[in-house]
Amino acid sequence: MSYQETKTSSKKTFIKVLAGAIAVNLVLIGCLVAVEIIIKDITVTVNGKTAVYKTAKASVDDLLDSWNVELDQKDVVAPGKEAELEDGMDVNIKLFEVREETVEEETPFKKTEYYTSDLLEDEKKITQEGVKGLDSVTYKVTYLGGEEQSRKEIDRKTVRKPVTQKTALGTAVAINGERYSRKLVVQATAYTGGGRTASGTRARVGEIAVDPRVIPLGSECYIEGFGKVRAEDTGGAVKGNIIDIYMSSYGQCRSWGRRYVTIYVK
Repeated sequence: MSYQETKTSSKKTFIKVLAGAIAVNLVLIGCLVAVEIIIKDITVTVNGKTAVYKTAKASVDDLLDSWNVELDQKDVVAPGKEAELEDGMDVNIKLFEVREETVEEETPFKKTEYYTSDLLEDEKKITQEGVKGLDSVTYKVTYLGGEEQSRKEIDRKTVRKPVTQKTALGTAVAINGERYSRKLVVQATAYTGGGRTASGTRARVGEIAVDPRVIPLGSECYIEGFGKVRAEDTGGAVKGNIIDIYMSSYGQCRSWGRRYVTIYVK
């Protein structure tokens, strides 16, 4: 073969190789066009806090994987993790959380009332102010998306005990310029016949028989519609709010009978 023939053959070979390379490049360029990366703007809200991200991920699950985020079964994602991401999409994530929270809570105080002859009837006075107590309380609290779902008390300790409020109610009554410690509505009967009282005194008009648990022996009293008397005697039938008034005759006793009266006790 002559030199000219060799030169022509080499040129043809080079052109074939160049043409093949061009063809391959054209195919690669076509592939690159086909897999062009699409960047999407995604708005992500986690427990109410929102931010905008640019991502090329295809799905919500891919996006979470790229952040190395593993959600619990009780966490909520909308749309679901399998949803395909689209430009402008909103992804809302609500995380489920369980916390122990300790707070101080006030506790109410009790109120009590008692009677005193130091005050007139219908008067009342707070003699001890009530003070609320204080407890340290621990709760197990569940949240979803930062919003409380449930709260259960698991421990309570007393920090300060409450102080009971005490109120005095007056019982004293002023009758004919004299002060009596209290008044009672009682059932009154009558008796006579003389003898000695339980106090050792002579039975007489102006003394009455009482239940000492209700009206102490020796108490000076005033009976509406009757007058002043003194508690000096007792009787088997005189129990509770019952009194027996000594009278001078059986006739007076029968006339009196049994009736309700108001008695004032000093």
